[in-house]
Amino acid sequence: MRRRLRSRRPRIKPSAFPRLQLERLSPRLSHWLLILPSLAAAVFALAFVIFLVQNVQNDRDRETSQLNEDLQWLKQALRFQVASDQRDLETLSTVLTTQGIGSADFIGRSLSLMQNNPEVLGLEYVDAHGQTRWRAPSTVRSDIISTKHPALRAAREQAIRNNETVLTQLMTDERGNSQIAIVAPVKLAQGERRCLVAWISLRSLLQLRTPWWINQRYEIGLLEADGKPIVARFERTQKTVFTRSVPLELAPPDLLLAASPNPENDRGWESALTVSLALLAVLMIASTWALRLHIKGRQAAEARLRQETAMRRAIEDSLVTGIRAMDLTGVTLYVNRAFSEMVGWSAEELQDGIPPHPYWPPEEQGRCQTVHDAILTGQFDTNGFQMKLMRKNGERFDVRIYVAPLVDGDGKHTGWISSVYDITELQHEREALQAAHERFVTVLNGLDSGVCVSHADSGEVLLSNAHFDRAFGLPEQRGPCCVAPFFPRHATLPIDAEWFDVYRNRWYYIQNRRSVWVDGTVVWLDTATDITARRDAAERERLQNEQLQQTARLVSMGEMASSLAHELNQPLAAIASYASGCRNLLAQDRPDLHQLDQAMEKMSGQAKRAGQIIRGIREFVQRQAPHRSLCHIGELFDTVEELLKAELQMNRIRLTIEQETELPPLFADAVMLEQVIFNLMRNAVEAMLSTPADRRTLQVRLSRDHDQLRVVIADRGTGIVPEQLEQLFKPFYTTKETGMGMGLNICRSIIEHHQGRLWVEPNPGGGSRFIFTVPFCEEAPNHES
Repeated sequence: MRRRLRSRRPRIKPSAFPRLQLERLSPRLSHWLLILPSLAAAVFALAFVIFLVQNVQNDRDRETSQLNEDLQWLKQALRFQVASDQRDLETLSTVLTTQGIGSADFIGRSLSLMQNNPEVLGLEYVDAHGQTRWRAPSTVRSDIISTKHPALRAAREQAIRNNETVLTQLMTDERGNSQIAIVAPVKLAQGERRCLVAWISLRSLLQLRTPWWINQRYEIGLLEADGKPIVARFERTQKTVFTRSVPLELAPPDLLLAASPNPENDRGWESALTVSLALLAVLMIASTWALRLHIKGRQAAEARLRQETAMRRAIEDSLVTGIRAMDLTGVTLYVNRAFSEMVGWSAEELQDGIPPHPYWPPEEQGRCQTVHDAILTGQFDTNGFQMKLMRKNGERFDVRIYVAPLVDGDGKHTGWISSVYDITELQHEREALQAAHERFVTVLNGLDSGVCVSHADSGEVLLSNAHFDRAFGLPEQRGPCCVAPFFPRHATLPIDAEWFDVYRNRWYYIQNRRSVWVDGTVVWLDTATDITARRDAAERERLQNEQLQQTARLVSMGEMASSLAHELNQPLAAIASYASGCRNLLAQDRPDLHQLDQAMEKMSGQAKRAGQIIRGIREFVQRQAPHRSLCHIGELFDTVEELLKAELQMNRIRLTIEQETELPPLFADAVMLEQVIFNLMRNAVEAMLSTPADRRTLQVRLSRDHDQLRVVIADRGTGIVPEQLEQLFKPFYTTKETGMGMGLNICRSIIEHHQGRLWVEPNPGGGSRFIFTVPFCEEAPNHES
């Protein structure tokens, strides 16, 4: 009933979620679709800003054009007014010239002119000497109407001289007010020349003659030629920076009429609106761009999520470990491919499953239910549970299950997840490993050599075979113990040496190696092989070789009997001759004692020579045990040369010995080396018996080869065929009809006993070369071995 109710719960498959339409498009088209809103917003904002800027620029161009027109109109109005004042003054001058009016009439006419032209501050009638005759109005300040001004004096002189009306230069009174004056000449009937001077206030001219509509639009002012302000329409205009100016064209004053738009009429709202709209456009572009980045980030996150989901699915599908997830009530939520293949049921068949599960073996239902309840209650071991499951085909297999809590993204515990390992093969491998270990122990105990593995630091015995335990008396049942090393151990050099057990009188061949144990610790591996029987056999062989060497010496002496007899006959004959001479000297009446002494000395030398020959033969024959001592190779060759001297002379063989200087001594058995040299040189002599006499040469070369002595004995005999080279040093092999076949074998044994080598090779030009090497003794030993 519980399972039926849960099966009614709708499950939403991941494939039911519709993907974004952009995912169905090509990446290039998707990119342009994402960038299109930002691009449209940017184009709209740019077009709108361009429109506003263009509109503002057009308004400014219209204002500039209107300003130029109004400035030109005001310029003409001011010039016209000045010209009207000039005509009125000339009319008054004409009246003074023709009618000769009085002062009262002058003042009346002057006040009438000033009333019609308010910019005129006052009039003066000045004589030729600059003295004021009449002034109107009479109450005007003298600091404004002054006839002493240099500019006025220059203008008056010019007007009288040229008989024309003249404008003065710009003049400034003590209060800083700027004026100009119109000077008109007056020519009286008596011939006297006088002038009319009309003072014009530039401030009044600008204030009174500027229309209201211009004052409403602009700030108006007059400037000097260098741009310095002179007068303005209003007081606040004094600090105004004028944007446009035109020449007023009043000669001689060089003045500029300047104007700038009235700040009260400044349409700053348009700039503010433009800036606001531009900021809004930038904000719109930024927000669109941020939205685009957000969409791209979300798409990238979705892509990463899909990639991670695909990677997780691929990882789960590639695992050989089964994974099963269930909720807090024990309902199966998820199984991976490995678990499905492990049990044989598909993931759809196992989905929403509750105990008992189909992969529980009937005979293991109780065990499986106990493990399931322990997982749900959180009472599980960190080492996992080992249990048996069943495949769909009924096959049973062993698994080990490890459990961990299932936590969602909010950190909430939602269930349990289990990792299921198939340990069937592991069980088989363990059994196979146990069997292999038993076989290894059986083989190890069956070896004839003792094997021991000990810890490198503590010396504790980690492993030893039965042969080692029996050989050195170790009990089979023992606790931790240590063994003494056979030899001092070296971390880098292996040891291969013979060791004698003084307690059991046994010889062992010891091999010692440094190795690494199964747990990574450094150990020593010692192998001890009992070589007592081999040592006994080697000793017997040594004794037999010594007997053979003795026999070979006796044979050689037998072969040298005739040569030795001839060698001994010479000193014996000399002794007999010297004895006869002594008898003859003694028979004289007065014997010559000096000659007798010389003869006796020579007789003694010949006797010593015969004794040395006999002593050398006796040592050569009788010496049996090896007796090493310091010896020089040159002395050995001298002895052999004495033994072979008669044979070399009889066979007409030339002997040459080449020796490097300062050869170190040898630590060897001199008699044995003499036997080797004697055999090799005598074999060379016998090999050249069939060689033509002129080619019978025996060459001996003594040289140093690193730390060894190298001896080359070369002959010009018939040589040795390649087939004989391999058999030459074997026992009882000989190429002579009467030879024993032991000479070269004994020679090689002697050389190898001295840690050297002996070989043969063809001699260039014919014959053979016997070569042997023996190590030098660089440091003289203080004992014999």
